[in-house]
Amino acid sequence: DYIRRISQYPANYLVFLDEVSKDDRMYARLWGRSRVGTHVEHHAPFVRKRRFSMVAVLGLDEGIVAAKVVEGSFVRESFMNYLRDDVV
Repeated sequence: DYIRRISQYPANYLVFLDEVSKDDRMYARLWGRSRVGTHVEHHAPFVRKRRFSMVAVLGLDEGIVAAKVVEGSFVRESFMNYLRDDVV
């Protein structure tokens, strides 16, 4: 059903959006392995530094249409402003 519905639009009408964020904790592993019956010990520094988030829209015929980086995380208001002011 999705393919039937989306195929009615030319490819240049479609844009794709993605968000990514980065802070200094991104390098730490979340999972580990150990021998059966033993626990994994993980020592990681507590990091409270700046976080950056980026959102970008990609068009198949234009490449990157609009991108924005903010310090912190996108919230509803900043995301809606990005859509209204930069994308549309």
